[in-house]
Amino acid sequence: MLQFFRRFPRIGGVRTSISDWSTLFHRSPSGYVLVSGRGVILESNAAFAAWTGRNRSILAGTAFTDLLSPGDLPEYQRWSAALTATPTASLDVDFTGTDGTRLPAFISAARIARRGGTVDLINVFPVPGGHSYERDLVDARQQAETAETARGAAELRAQQRESLLKTILDTVDVGVLVVDDEGREILANARMESSRPLIPSGTSHTFGGGTWPVYGPDRKTPLPDEQRPIRRAISGESFSEQIVWIGTGRGQMAVSVCARRVPDGGDFKGSVLAFNDVTQLVRAQSAQGEFVGNVSHELRTPLTSILGYLDMALEAEVELPNAVETALQIAVRNAERLLQLVTDLLSVASGNAALELREVSLAPMAVAAVDSFGPRARINGVEFDVEVPADLRAVVDAGRIREVLENLVSNAVKYSPDGGKVQVRARRQEDSVVIEVADNGIGMTPEEQDQVFTRFFRSGQALTAAIPGAGLGLAITRRIVEEHGGSISFRSEAGQGTIFTVTLPLAGPGL
Repeated sequence: MLQFFRRFPRIGGVRTSISDWSTLFHRSPSGYVLVSGRGVILESNAAFAAWTGRNRSILAGTAFTDLLSPGDLPEYQRWSAALTATPTASLDVDFTGTDGTRLPAFISAARIARRGGTVDLINVFPVPGGHSYERDLVDARQQAETAETARGAAELRAQQRESLLKTILDTVDVGVLVVDDEGREILANARMESSRPLIPSGTSHTFGGGTWPVYGPDRKTPLPDEQRPIRRAISGESFSEQIVWIGTGRGQMAVSVCARRVPDGGDFKGSVLAFNDVTQLVRAQSAQGEFVGNVSHELRTPLTSILGYLDMALEAEVELPNAVETALQIAVRNAERLLQLVTDLLSVASGNAALELREVSLAPMAVAAVDSFGPRARINGVEFDVEVPADLRAVVDAGRIREVLENLVSNAVKYSPDGGKVQVRARRQEDSVVIEVADNGIGMTPEEQDQVFTRFFRSGQALTAAIPGAGLGLAITRRIVEEHGGSISFRSEAGQGTIFTVTLPLAGPGL
């Protein structure tokens, strides 16, 4: 036993023997620990050693705080600093067992002066059955505070995201409208709100009600309810660049509308629509078309007259000198090229024209297109390979489809300046007819392919090789194909050639 017990004070005026105190210390049902002023265990009784699962000899020399749960250390240090010779209020702490388990207990202590320092006599009362009631309250309070802090942080992040989203939506120069699955308005950005007054007074602003004045491309024909952007959107359809006219009179606006559905686990919950005012752009394009049409018409009349007089001169009974005749023939070819360019410009400016549909055989049309460019093909060293079944028929505008074939064959020949083969094939595929025109000429780069159907576009190779053309043929071709309810696509590789594929419905457009 430590020397401390040999100097233990009297109890009730009778000095207790050393053996009595040793027996009391070690046989006490509660734990006792003697801790030095530096916090080192000097002695512990058998009850404390057994409860913590450690040997008394191992405990001696161990820091008392090493046995405590880390979360209890701040409170224990404050409690220990206030110890006096009078037993203090108990403290609820957790000890740590040898296997890491938490051992809840109450501790109380008295600080006893010794020669050269003090000793703390700590009494440990284990709490059977788990944490104490006070500890449960503290843990519950800490959990509640943690949850409240997390909730506040989540609300702050949500507010910041909402503010950022609103700022972004109000910054874009496009009207944004969010509607639910029944067409009720959920959100509209600043651009959308500012556009509402532009709609003529006396008209409804109920976007989903079908009463908002919406017209087709002609600005006069009201769109059927099922074709209106809002109706299309709330039906779950996603679309892009639907051009409609909104309102009436001088305030009428051309609007490009796109929509994307808002899914929720596979279910449709609404749509986001973007409205872009393209009034000025549409009017500029219309003015451009009118200008091109007027200029082309003014050029066509004198060109027709020039060609007429040139033909008369060549057909005259008077024999012309060879040099003069050659010059006239050159003039005729160049006048015809200029007339074709004017015709293309008029076709582009005129927009969609009524189709004269009838069932025709495609084979003679393919052969005629190839024959038209026979002389040019011979000059370039190009051979034709035509594979079109004689019984292949379709309901089309013969003149317009002949123009499609001539444009594609002309390009195939022009862009094969070093010779090669041009293949013209056609076949029936279910309810459609598929036409392919392929060449192994100069082909196109990926950058050029992105602009292949752009009006007046000429590739760099075509300009370098001085290949004639105005860059209108493919734009006209695509428009004619789409007027027939068909589609046109292509595959191309620079230096390897190009394949254009036209697909047309056998029974005609819309059938």
